[in-house]
Amino acid sequence: MRSEVLELSETITVPALTDGVVTLRKHAHHDVDRIVGYATDPLTMRWARMPSPYGRSDAERFIVGALRGWDTGLGMTWAIEFEGRFVGSLALEGAGRVVDVGFVLHPDARGQGVARRAMQLAMRYASTERDVEVVRWEAAEGNLTSLRAAHAAGFTLLSRMPDWLEMNSKVVDAWTAIWRAGDGFEPTSTWRSTSFETDRFRMRPLVEDDDERIRETLDDPASRTYLFGRPDPLTVEHAGAERTRKWWTAACGQTCTWAVADKEDDRYLADISLFKIDPTTGAEAGFYTHPEARGRGVLGETFPAAVQHAFTELDMRRLTLFAAESNKGSIALARSAGMREFGVQPLAADSGGEIEDLVCFELLRDR
Repeated sequence: MRSEVLELSETITVPALTDGVVTLRKHAHHDVDRIVGYATDPLTMRWARMPSPYGRSDAERFIVGALRGWDTGLGMTWAIEFEGRFVGSLALEGAGRVVDVGFVLHPDARGQGVARRAMQLAMRYASTERDVEVVRWEAAEGNLTSLRAAHAAGFTLLSRMPDWLEMNSKVVDAWTAIWRAGDGFEPTSTWRSTSFETDRFRMRPLVEDDDERIRETLDDPASRTYLFGRPDPLTVEHAGAERTRKWWTAACGQTCTWAVADKEDDRYLADISLFKIDPTTGAEAGFYTHPEARGRGVLGETFPAAVQHAFTELDMRRLTLFAAESNKGSIALARSAGMREFGVQPLAADSGGEIEDLVCFELLRDR
C-alpha cells in the first residue's frame, strides 16, 4: 500500500491552494500518522463515517482513494496544512455541477477557523476552475463544530432533515445547507450567541451536559401546565433534541437562548430564549426554570438582565412576552423587567387543558 501511495503521489497532479494562512495540497505518505491521529479522536469517531478500529493501512487506503478521485474526476480531496503541519483533509465529492463537501480536522487545529478557510479555498477553486455551481453541506444533527464552520464559510442554512444520514450503524437526522457559485463567503444569517454574568448567575449557550437538567425541567408538572405539546414520558433524548433545535434556529438567526447557570458549578438552572426574531417586530421572550431553582429569585435576577442585554448588545428594538392569565410568576417577571401590558387575547392560552386569556406585554428600546 505504501508503494501505491508513493506512485500515485508522483503521477497525479493536485492543485495547491492557499490564502496565506491555510494551504490545500496533495496528500502524501508522511500524512499517515496524523490521519490516524484525527481518525481515532473521539469527536471524529462520533461525527464522521470512519472505519473502526482505524490504523495505518486505513490511512493509506484513504490517501490512495483521495488521489484516485483526482484521476477519475469523481472527487477533489486535499490535505490541509496550517502553521507548517498537516492538520486534516477536505473533500468535494461528485463529478458534476453539484458536489458535497466534507472535512475532518486534527484536534490540535480545531477552533481556529481552519475549516472555514479550507472550505472557502476549495469552493472558490471548484466554482471558477471546475464549473461547480452548488456545494452542499450536511452534518448529523448536533454536530455543532461543523455547523459553526459551514455558517462562517458562507453557506445558506436550509433545514433539518429527519432520518437523513447513516452514522455509526444508525439512521440519524441531519442539518443541511448550500453554497452557490457567485455567493459571498460571509455568514448569511446572524447567529446570536453571547455569554454574560449577573451577581449570582452565568448566562451562557446551552451545552450537551445540560440535557438531563433540561429533561427534569420540561417534565416537571408545573412546567407541563404552560409548556404543552411535550412528549410523555419525556426522555433525555427529547431534551437533547430541544437543545439541538435551539442551536439550529440560533444559527439561522431566528432565536437566541441562554442557559442560566450557577456561577460556582455551572449547573443548569433555567433557560431564557428570544424567538421569532424579526427586524420589524423584534423578538418574543420566553423562559422556564428547573424545579430546584424555583423560589430562589433565579429568573427575577436574570430575566431583566437578559432583556437589557438584548437591547444593548443584540440591538433588539422591541420585545414581547405572552403569559396565560393564571401564570402569575411569568406576569410578575414581565413587569419586573419593565414590560407593559398592551392587551389581552381572550381564550388564547391552553394551560394544562384549561383554556384561558393570554396577557400580552411589550417593551421598546429607549431611543
